[in-house]
Amino acid sequence: MSKKAKIITLVAMVLVLAAAAVLNVMLLTDDGNDGATQQTAGFFETSRLDRQNTRDFELQQLNEIIAMEGEEYAEARQNAVDQKSKLIDTMETELLLETLLKGQGFTDALVTISTASDNISVIVDADELTHEDTVRIYNTITTETSTSPDYVKIFAI
Repeated sequence: MSKKAKIITLVAMVLVLAAAAVLNVMLLTDDGNDGATQQTAGFFETSRLDRQNTRDFELQQLNEIIAMEGEEYAEARQNAVDQKSKLIDTMETELLLETLLKGQGFTDALVTISTASDNISVIVDADELTHEDTVRIYNTITTETSTSPDYVKIFAI
């Protein structure tokens, strides 16, 4: 296998790992215990830790590609730099959105932005969301990201 094919395979594996992490966060469910407050706090902590671990791995892989020497790797390095920049922007936007939602009175919030599509998932710590809550969340997300509400999914746990 050529070096270029190896690099492309490595980048594809990083993207698949990111998608798996997003799906992991989306599929986590309540295990039926009555300690709802502890469970939701644990959910948010666990989800953030999983997300951070995945992102750390992705950044490590991208840094390894960026560190490769040789003119034959120039395109792969540039792609890795572009992906790293996009990933860092995504991480900053997620943090900003989570902070803004908490500032609006939500006990906790987890925002996951897909780097491979326009999809944004928002999970808030609330028993249920009123229409006004949903509108506030949509307005916050769409204003800060210029994303259509069609691509935003909101969940209350």
